[in-house]
Amino acid sequence: MGRRTEHVTIDQNLSGDANGRLQDPRMRTSSQPSHEFDPTQRADAATKAILRQLLDTLLANLDGVRSNEDPERLHDLRVATRRTRSALTQVKSVFPDELVEDFKTRFAWLQQVTSPLRDLDVYLLAFDDYQRCLPSPMRPHLEPLRLYLSSTYEEERRRLVAALDSDTFTQLVQDWRTFLDAPVPQETVAARGPRPVKEVADKRIWALARRVRREGRGIRPDSPPEDLHELRKSCKKLRYLMEFFQSLYPKAELRRSIKLLKRLLDELGGFQDLAVQVDHLTELAQGMRDEGRAATETLLAMGALIAHLLQRQQSARDDFDRVFAAFVDKGHQGSLRALFAAGD
Repeated sequence: MGRRTEHVTIDQNLSGDANGRLQDPRMRTSSQPSHEFDPTQRADAATKAILRQLLDTLLANLDGVRSNEDPERLHDLRVATRRTRSALTQVKSVFPDELVEDFKTRFAWLQQVTSPLRDLDVYLLAFDDYQRCLPSPMRPHLEPLRLYLSSTYEEERRRLVAALDSDTFTQLVQDWRTFLDAPVPQETVAARGPRPVKEVADKRIWALARRVRREGRGIRPDSPPEDLHELRKSCKKLRYLMEFFQSLYPKAELRRSIKLLKRLLDELGGFQDLAVQVDHLTELAQGMRDEGRAATETLLAMGALIAHLLQRQQSARDDFDRVFAAFVDKGHQGSLRALFAAGD
């Protein structure tokens, strides 16, 4: 991967939001969408407005990631990247398939290269909590794990900065901005591009709501973690679409649905994150033992921590049925149908 002497910086020009109001992207670090769409607006134009804001958010966090001033900068950059990928793939048939496939792959690369440092951030930020969940005599023996994680942190940070300074990233931002700034074409091979945004949003949100309902009802007590992970991904996609196009729907009803989705995502996210932590900590214990960097007491402390996380994971799994029941409640499903399926 080539390197440039310069790197992508935040555009110093002010950009307009969906209403044409001037905003400085440096003042926005969150990817929470804020658009006011005309229901008859072209779907491709509306989707570009969403994607432009997400690009502004990504770039607004870039310098903070490079300087490592706050772990939340990297988190916000990753959320903006994830939302970008979701908008590209879930607002279907508004852009040419070849373009979607190209940028989907390139943003997946960005998500991948930012993952290792974010994982370390999560472990190090949670470390004091890890210690507190252990019996007092065991807590000091967990310190070698903190040292082990910290020893790899700077190396991973250098790798991430190199990726952000690379030709690959620079070209991605330049190509993406060129596409987003280009006017939508009068004639397009994308079938839904010229369609009214409300029509396109209705169909996609309703389809995803049904998928979430179907996948959730398929979860059984003995379902593998992979099934819950797939449901979590579907819930995220549904939440993002609702938030992207929230101005098109009655505020109170939509907020209730988004709130239920967030509760469901909290449960599923807790379960999945704990599963990942258990697997990673098991691998770390093996690596530290093989490298001679963990005494028996440290390995025992890590084993006790893993056991505690497994208990919390089971608790999150036990809560799933209760939280999902609220989402598939007959009244809430009727509200979803009224919001998004009126034209079905």
